[in-house]
Amino acid sequence: MAETDSNTAADPVADTEDEGLVRGLGPLEATTIIVGGVIGSGIFQAPSAIASNVGSPGMSLLVWLVCGLLALCGGLCIAELGAMLPRTGGQYVYVREAYRRRWVTFIYGWSAFWLVWPVSIAAVANVFANYLASVVNILTADAGGQGIVLSDGAQAVIASACVLILMMINVVGVRWSGRVTNLFTFIKVAALGGLILLGLFMAEKGSMEHFSPLFGGGGTSVGGFALGAFGAAMVTGLFSYEGWTFSSYVAGEMRDPRRNLPLSIIVGILFVIAIYLAANFVYMLVLPFEQVQTSQWIAADVMKVLLGDGGALFISIGVMCSTFGGVNVHMLVAPRLFFAQSRDGLFFKGLSRAHPRFRTPAASILAQGILAALFALTPRFEDIISYGSFTSYAFSILAIAAVIVLRYSRPDAKRPYRTWGYPITPLLFLAVITGYLVSLLTNVDFIYNTLIGLAIVAAGFPFYFYWEKKNKGI
Repeated sequence: MAETDSNTAADPVADTEDEGLVRGLGPLEATTIIVGGVIGSGIFQAPSAIASNVGSPGMSLLVWLVCGLLALCGGLCIAELGAMLPRTGGQYVYVREAYRRRWVTFIYGWSAFWLVWPVSIAAVANVFANYLASVVNILTADAGGQGIVLSDGAQAVIASACVLILMMINVVGVRWSGRVTNLFTFIKVAALGGLILLGLFMAEKGSMEHFSPLFGGGGTSVGGFALGAFGAAMVTGLFSYEGWTFSSYVAGEMRDPRRNLPLSIIVGILFVIAIYLAANFVYMLVLPFEQVQTSQWIAADVMKVLLGDGGALFISIGVMCSTFGGVNVHMLVAPRLFFAQSRDGLFFKGLSRAHPRFRTPAASILAQGILAALFALTPRFEDIISYGSFTSYAFSILAIAAVIVLRYSRPDAKRPYRTWGYPITPLLFLAVITGYLVSLLTNVDFIYNTLIGLAIVAAGFPFYFYWEKKNKGI
């Protein structure tokens, strides 16, 4: 997919620029950051919500495919930008370099700090707590099948504690965080892969009748196609694919980022699309579609059908590991954005400081971890992710459009990788995501939480003027 650029013009940002951080991440870590960041909670929590919204097996699979292809389109664009600008901060860097408007850059970082990233971390941590509750329930079940049920409050506290533990691991060093990412990515892929293989090899325990009718007629919400229902399902589906930009945020700590960053994004996204579609096929093969729509612990329910209580326990532990690893990847990635923003004088100065011993952006890690831990005390998964969905993808539009902007404003810049399918790839992403944002504003189920998120973003403008006056010494 890559195209070699023969242009030898001077690069706007040197690959070897010292940002005070350690280049301790290789190609394996870069790829597991993508895979581990994406496969965190969505594939174990989102299928029921998506199935309930669209109302048929075929439409459910279509949502997963469309969201995956959108992630791939966006990822191909980020691969070009990351190879061109291999700096810590990811999309923040691309927005800054493309638009050269400090207020745009500030509002992007502001919304990411207070809303987008802590919400994402908290949502994954809540799924970890949810599956921990499942494990406790299974292990304590008596002969009648009754076990200890952890309350929503208890699960929220567990989710918050998960965030704080991983926050401290990330402060200690990027290599430790990379090792945790590798370990838990391997565990989650093994667990999900085992579920898929068992479902296919033990297909007699399911039925292809579960896919009939393929489109329409089987839903609690809507049959056939409805834009509002499809858009509502995409809220959860796109959240499940979030992570396709993650390796770009740690480019400043990556060895040979011009090569390894594009490689990690392309390989990682293609792998995730394949495993997501296979998992959803198995879910609907093993369980009746009506159960898929209502299941709280869908992976555990599938494994219970295939292997009994032992199977449910196995996959629940696997999902716990998956989501624990997912929180770790978020904690690895998010603080790098605010580290970069602070270095630009557009946020709290202390967030730009690297730890003198561990050489990690420790202050930024601590600030984001504490905020995410507070968000995690809100136990409603869908409410949490809907707060930041509109804002997250509005700024993704700016980041992807940066590919087009920089092709015109910096035509001579060195581009080791060029977006495959340009300009169709970025334009397709921009068109579909714009339609998705419109659906969020017109869907009564999401408009309230969307407006809450936009209000948090709007609150950043007074602070922008404060920071600008401070920078000018006024």
